[in-house]
Amino acid sequence: LWGALYPIETLERRSAAMSDLFDYLAWRGDIPLSQVPFGPVDGLILSTLSYVRFQELVPDSPGLSIPLCQAAEAFLSLPEQEAEDRVRCRQDLRLLKALLSASRFASLPLTFYQDRLDPAREMQFSALTVLLDTGEALLVFRGTDSTLVGWKEDFNMSVRCPVPSQSQAVEYYRSVDERASNPFAAHPVRIAVGGHSKGGNLAVYTAMKTQSDHISRIFSHDGPGFMREVTRSHAFHAIEPRVEKTVPESSVIGMLMSTVSRYTIVETNVSGIMQHMGLNWRIENGEFVTKPELTPASRLLDRTLDAWMEQFTDQERACAVDQCYDIIASAGYPSFAELADHMGEALPTIAQAARKTDEATKTLILNILKAFPITAAKSLFEEWPAADGKENETV
Repeated sequence: LWGALYPIETLERRSAAMSDLFDYLAWRGDIPLSQVPFGPVDGLILSTLSYVRFQELVPDSPGLSIPLCQAAEAFLSLPEQEAEDRVRCRQDLRLLKALLSASRFASLPLTFYQDRLDPAREMQFSALTVLLDTGEALLVFRGTDSTLVGWKEDFNMSVRCPVPSQSQAVEYYRSVDERASNPFAAHPVRIAVGGHSKGGNLAVYTAMKTQSDHISRIFSHDGPGFMREVTRSHAFHAIEPRVEKTVPESSVIGMLMSTVSRYTIVETNVSGIMQHMGLNWRIENGEFVTKPELTPASRLLDRTLDAWMEQFTDQERACAVDQCYDIIASAGYPSFAELADHMGEALPTIAQAARKTDEATKTLILNILKAFPITAAKSLFEEWPAADGKENETV
């Protein structure tokens, strides 16, 4: 199904002429925030910055800071291989270089960098605070990295709330808020929260959990939603109108689970799952280029996943996720990159672990896998009108 929806050849760029974050930085990078206010595109840029592993380069205390340009210069001076190992992809290095020459961002102080990976708690969490020259603080939360723990925590989000990174995000916000709050300050504290992918989910959860009047804006860039009971709560409805959510036109991640009712759909310069990368989103005249609706493929996959998940209880899904994780983790490699590099040695161990799984769990995993194509076919039948122009009846 995935291959049918997103053929590999469609991952190529549509047109080099289409603008993206780098064109935006070249065009608006010299205009200060005091002249052109901070907007969603700026939020996406700094959310993307959170994927850079700034350990030992950006202070881990909220009381100390370093200008973005100095942190970027220090990072780019690292040995080439080390620098590449500390980013998602080489495009993140290109972003750092672009930010160096963009006075709009270069002098902004970075502070309170946190990066925690806890396999025992199944937690992958990282955050960074950017002090805007408007007096506002922006807290950006990192999305999922390449670790197996990060992947496992994402799946845990479909069966429980909160997961450890959500709770950690709330603690992080409260640390910043307590330090920033000053009863003698001339102006009230203003803190924006945001992130890309899982980071967007953490930003929304933080606002929902704290219900803080100090939170001025909430950015979620293709961030997944929550379990349905969460989005039905009074706490979620209280902050939902303030969430500025953006998703690409063929969004997959951002439409997972139950999410906000209003979001902006952004045109991209690529097709398929690579649209999730915010670096590929189209920008013109300083704003996202928007689309009126998601693509049919995205709507189909959204309906398919929702219907598929509803067939199984939280306990069944949690059991399947735990078993799948244990099987893959049995090879001993902490990240997908390392697993791919040693696939020849890893496969026998993974196969042996799979054989040791009890029959009940094997049956459950098999039923879950078998249910997906059936649900997809049903969703496909419901998605498109019949040949005579009438809507297909529910199968």
